[in-house]
Amino acid sequence: MEPDSGDVAGVVGAAGVAGVAGVPGTPGDSGGAAEREHRLALSLSRRSSGLGAAGRHREALAASEEALEITRRLAEADRDAYLPDLALCLAGAAMRYVRLGRRHDAVDAGHEAVAVRRELVEASPGEYLPHLAGSLNGLACDLGRIGMPEAALDAAREAVGIYEGLAARSPAAHEPSLAMALHTLAQRTASLGRLEEAVLHSTRAVSIRRRLATENPPAYSVAFATALHGLGWQLAALGRREEAIAAYAESVTIRHRLARSEDAQAADHDYLAAVAGEWADLLMDAGRLPAAMEPLEIARTASLHAGDTERADRLAALMERAGSGRA
Repeated sequence: MEPDSGDVAGVVGAAGVAGVAGVPGTPGDSGGAAEREHRLALSLSRRSSGLGAAGRHREALAASEEALEITRRLAEADRDAYLPDLALCLAGAAMRYVRLGRRHDAVDAGHEAVAVRRELVEASPGEYLPHLAGSLNGLACDLGRIGMPEAALDAAREAVGIYEGLAARSPAAHEPSLAMALHTLAQRTASLGRLEEAVLHSTRAVSIRRRLATENPPAYSVAFATALHGLGWQLAALGRREEAIAAYAESVTIRHRLARSEDAQAADHDYLAAVAGEWADLLMDAGRLPAAMEPLEIARTASLHAGDTERADRLAALMERAGSGRA
């Protein structure tokens, strides 16, 4: 399983989608129709975020699309005042489309968000450049999902370039986003078969996220494990099996620990089962059957927690065969 190129942050974009930007109210129209519409769009955007967090993705999309329609109308009437809001609503809609598998719609919204944010950067680069990079990263993920690898790579490269400049000036503020963009760039590069280059990008992402996870484990451990998984997959594809096994082992160790927390979800267990299974495959291919028993057991248990009894049974049978085949 090639790791998904979209960290959640990458899909959403650096600006986030919790609500429409700006202070409620419209200059020159205090208490007027535009202010009321702006407040409604803000409310809908917040509602969309809440519904999405609750897994009610269709309702979340409906609210997001309504907020986008209102904000687009406001921006047509007063572009200077409402263009930032339009960019946020477009980023939110793109994320909702991804959640529902409407990948081409996500790309369309992503392209428009990038275009709007380029316009904003021209007027105020210091304020909007990070948001442009976030939209480019999200667009790279979405383009990859619809089979446009070259365009996805271009967007990912531009996002990394922007974040590199920002991180050079303010590491604490922008290194997490740089690591996210490097992870995306690695996946987009790997999708074109350029695995050696992909490993270089992944290694940088792992290095940054390792340091961040050491400093703040609750905030960055998941991202660190994801970066390790990406690196392991690429190393395995290159035939660098022992290095890949080491990366998988560290990734699974982190994911396994996190999956034992009270707030772990079925999706967390499902992902753990998949990654642990890949680690086991590498060990078995290397003839290290006793060592493969640990990740196989992790994958089996995680499958049960995810509700996938069929996979758990297959893994149990594989463990029995591997055990009987030990030298």
